[in-house]
Amino acid sequence: MHGFYFIHHVSYLHMIRFVTRRMIGAVVSASMAATVFACLCLACTSQPKSPVVARVGSSVLTLDELYKIIPPEYSDFITREQIVNYVKRWIDNKILFHEALRLRIDKEETMRGRMARMKEDLLCAEMVSRNAVPLQEIRVPDDQVVQYFEENKAKFIRDKNVAKFLQIVCGDAATAWKVRSLVTPENFNALASQYSKVPPPDVKSVPYAKLDDLPLGLSQEISTTKINGTTNVIKTGSTYCIVRVLDKQPKGTMCQLDEVRDDIVNILAAKMQNAALERLISTLRSKMIVEAHLDVIAGHRGNGGDSVAVPAKQDTNVSDSSRIQNQE
Repeated sequence: MHGFYFIHHVSYLHMIRFVTRRMIGAVVSASMAATVFACLCLACTSQPKSPVVARVGSSVLTLDELYKIIPPEYSDFITREQIVNYVKRWIDNKILFHEALRLRIDKEETMRGRMARMKEDLLCAEMVSRNAVPLQEIRVPDDQVVQYFEENKAKFIRDKNVAKFLQIVCGDAATAWKVRSLVTPENFNALASQYSKVPPPDVKSVPYAKLDDLPLGLSQEISTTKINGTTNVIKTGSTYCIVRVLDKQPKGTMCQLDEVRDDIVNILAAKMQNAALERLISTLRSKMIVEAHLDVIAGHRGNGGDSVAVPAKQDTNVSDSSRIQNQE
């Protein structure tokens, strides 16, 4: 009985040792595997996934980063040469940047102040960008456009000679001269619809064009043709055209509303955008403590070195020697 117990006990201890060694081996293997996996992950994360275009010290420019820099609206127009030039400038800038860091220029008091101001300006611009409605998305009522034009007619004066005209554009001289022999003021639009390579616009929507902006031959013919008259065949590049002059106005005359409508819309949209920004600032001002002491601004030192008194510009919400406090 004791012998059986001894043998059984020894076998049990042997089994425990065997299992323990297996467990230790498994733990070590798992630990080594985890270490190898972590190293592989670190190697993967430290290496850029996108091809490297340029490297300066620790700074890396990848192909993906390079393409992200290009605005989407220019991606179809930018050339490879322009991209290469950008990469060269990137390298030059990084070289200067790393040298500036080595010299600890960024730690200088003057530079720290300048960088702080640049950061402040950048954040202010970003606040405006995030809160302002883009001009192209602002809808300006037409009655406001008309009202602004009526109140500011004297500002809208033509700075160049202009003309309003229709044209029939033909691909060859023979066709153009054939059309010219048939054309009259009454059938001009019909012939344009039949022969012109460029669809004719509605007569009521034809805009004024500055003669100086037209091809030389075309502008000369229009200048010498009377209103409601038709020019001879004019060669313009690879095409031939016949022009019917609807109206002409000299430099110095007052513009019509249709000529300046887009300009007025942009002016009013900008005013609406600025008004929205002022409302934002006013709302933020009410949540902060704001104070100004404009009376301490004594004056401006002119070229002669004398102190010249300059009256402080009054703000609607700030007065001299006043403290404005708006508690949250």
